[in-house]
Amino acid sequence: MRTIVAPVVVFLGAPLLAAFLSLRTTHARVLHGLNLTTMTGLAVSEIALIQQVLAFGPLTTLWELVYVDALSAFILFIITVVGLSCSLYTWSYLDDYVARGVIGPKRLSRFFFLFHMFLFAMVAATIANSLGVLWVAIEGTTLATTFLIAFFRRRESLEAGWKYLILCSVGIALALFGTVLTYYSSVRVLGDVSTALSVTKLLEVADQLDPHVLKLAFIFILVGYGTKIGLVPMHTWVPEAYREAPAPVTAMLAGVLETVAVYAVLRSKAIMDHALPSAFAGNLLLLLGLLSFVVAALFILIQRDYKRLFAYSSVEHMGLAMVGFGVGGMAGTFGGLFHLLNHALAKSLAFFAAGNIHRRFATLEIGEVRGLAKSQPLTTMAILVAGLALVGMPPFSMFASEVLIVSGLATQSFASDTLHLGKFLTITISHEVRSLGIVTAFLLFAVVLFGGLTYRISAMVWGTPPEGVQRGEGWDWGHVPLIVTSLALAGLGLALPEQVRTLLDRAASVLLTR
Repeated sequence: MRTIVAPVVVFLGAPLLAAFLSLRTTHARVLHGLNLTTMTGLAVSEIALIQQVLAFGPLTTLWELVYVDALSAFILFIITVVGLSCSLYTWSYLDDYVARGVIGPKRLSRFFFLFHMFLFAMVAATIANSLGVLWVAIEGTTLATTFLIAFFRRRESLEAGWKYLILCSVGIALALFGTVLTYYSSVRVLGDVSTALSVTKLLEVADQLDPHVLKLAFIFILVGYGTKIGLVPMHTWVPEAYREAPAPVTAMLAGVLETVAVYAVLRSKAIMDHALPSAFAGNLLLLLGLLSFVVAALFILIQRDYKRLFAYSSVEHMGLAMVGFGVGGMAGTFGGLFHLLNHALAKSLAFFAAGNIHRRFATLEIGEVRGLAKSQPLTTMAILVAGLALVGMPPFSMFASEVLIVSGLATQSFASDTLHLGKFLTITISHEVRSLGIVTAFLLFAVVLFGGLTYRISAMVWGTPPEGVQRGEGWDWGHVPLIVTSLALAGLGLALPEQVRTLLDRAASVLLTR
């Protein structure tokens, strides 16, 4: 196991430095330049980090407080890609609100301070070699994002921020209890309190830990971090928070924060799978994933608000990713990880487009938006690409990851179940019948999702724009991430770059090692 320093120092130091420098200036160009420079530095460091991980395997530094393997490198890749896109989009987005007098220079400075602290917390959670530090970092994201969600200071924004804070704080408290139970089980084996929550040490002694305590620990961890992911029934903060947050913040919430919370669950699952039958954690993920997929598909049918529409789409796709991880095997795990990347790209694109629409039409109601193709042609392209990707249409990359997950689900080896119906009637259901039933239900609700999402989006695209709505779009930096992300969604669906494929293979292997 090799030691690394430089990329990790950049990943941890750059967001912190940028956050505190942001408080020292209120000049918009300086703030945007600092933000973009920070994300560019993280992107360069991520390239170096991926190369080292692929060449030498897991890496450690800072007295083994930092641990980076293929899984954490992959999550950092998602953080970096979406964060860089948000930095470009934020330039024109926030300048528009400053020009209209909605926000002042001081509040712009606070936005970037909170944004970089949010980024730092997610990076720290991803590279921490401790389940305890991971928990602290994810709690830190709650504090930063609460103020970002309520940034516009409307009554609805404040309510959404409070709801997010309360529900996620309850969830994170449950995750803390699960972490404490993991510590209780490991300290009896390791005998060293300083390493009892170390990821590397826990993997070494996982088969010696108390399985009964670990089962209870994982349930609390899944429910706790599942609140942050937005899994049903812990998802109720998602529609309000995504509706009220600024567009780049919503893109980071949906594309990155949910992914980091999934990472926290997967880290714990990898440890549990060494100590328990893999079916225990897998079945729990499968159950919550399918429940989230079904409930979100139904709620999408009744949405009248396009940001809430995409919020329920996030619930649905996080559920689908959890189905992949619950199914397990290379197809399910690879598909789940690939789906996290695809979802981050598609959802950031969707909320960038939503931000442009809201600024132009001054409404979030789907029924009040008409003629997008005539008023905002580039934004129309973005929302159509995002919508088609989110419903799993080829050639976009979400089609490939969904096919992998469904194929893994179809071939999963379920144990036969016996149902006792009364005193004299017993029915045994084979794993083939159960698997077929789940896949059939999954495909049925996928059709529901397809119809609901495409109908809502198409209703906004066609027709004549309302009176007073400007037609045409001038060019600005905010259009760059729309074009690049659209091309990425199409390109990844046609051909997966060799280095990305290798990273995904290695990350999946981390979760499959027993």
